[in-house]
Amino acid sequence: MKILVLGAGAIGGYFGARLAQAGADLSFLVRERRAGQLRAQGLVVRSPHGDFTVAARTVLASGLDEPADLVLLACKAYDLDDAIASIRPAVGPGTHVLPLLNGVAHIARLQDAFGGERVLGGSCAIPATLAANGEIVQLLPLHRIVFGRLPQSSAAAGPKLERLLELFRATPVDAVLAPDMWLELWEKFVGLATLAASTCLMRASVGDILASDEGAAYLQETFDACVRAAEAAGHPPREAARANFRQMLQQRGSPLTASMLRDIEAGSRTEGEHIVADMLRRVQALGLAPGALRPAWIHLQSYERRRLREASRD
Repeated sequence: MKILVLGAGAIGGYFGARLAQAGADLSFLVRERRAGQLRAQGLVVRSPHGDFTVAARTVLASGLDEPADLVLLACKAYDLDDAIASIRPAVGPGTHVLPLLNGVAHIARLQDAFGGERVLGGSCAIPATLAANGEIVQLLPLHRIVFGRLPQSSAAAGPKLERLLELFRATPVDAVLAPDMWLELWEKFVGLATLAASTCLMRASVGDILASDEGAAYLQETFDACVRAAEAAGHPPREAARANFRQMLQQRGSPLTASMLRDIEAGSRTEGEHIVADMLRRVQALGLAPGALRPAWIHLQSYERRRLREASRD
């Protein structure tokens, strides 16, 4: 099975490196600068599970001349249009595209671009970053990836996903082939939208929010609204997932924040439109109180406008 990974950053680079470690026939679609870096030093991963380096076969967009069997798409939501254009030459009649983006809105965009039969579902959880020297640094032991067919995905995807699972099982990665991928996507969407809206709005951790007089009630109100949106979409979170989220949102002293808040603190672009705004629209369509979602989206839009204005002055 020939695999193409878009990019070699924290997410695509990490999971792609693990697949290469397992012997996968894999290439990374990267820009010239990253290609040169990988040629010089290989793909270096610093991990609590043991550091390792793999030889990374790279290809530039101009060099894509044949379809892949599977394309692993790990980009930011705001780069999705560019990513679709980049991988299009590698998507043939028998290709499947496996996105590892947060949220759910990207699925329809990929299905419109490539056809529903070619698009799979995927989700991952890993605290990792791409260091300035090009090394991928896994910050905590967590490295989970979930993937599976969607209702429109063709049956031909089945053997590919089984092979993908087999490859990951030869590594330390916690990999799951999910029978209901929409449920997996929505469960993560509920938790992430709650966490991102709350911590970005307050510019504070869960523990700091809980220490305020109305913080616990505000977190619960936001979470309940997101759960209702998932229920209305036909994907009610399982009780185990709800219990995990409640525990996360009720942990006094917790330093937990959304990565979106770290993007704000770094002065970077955020995925607010794809996560917070998308969930807000779904909640408002149900006529529900949106909790932190509405003011958080106003806050994120205001931040982006200020960021762009100040960048234009430099």
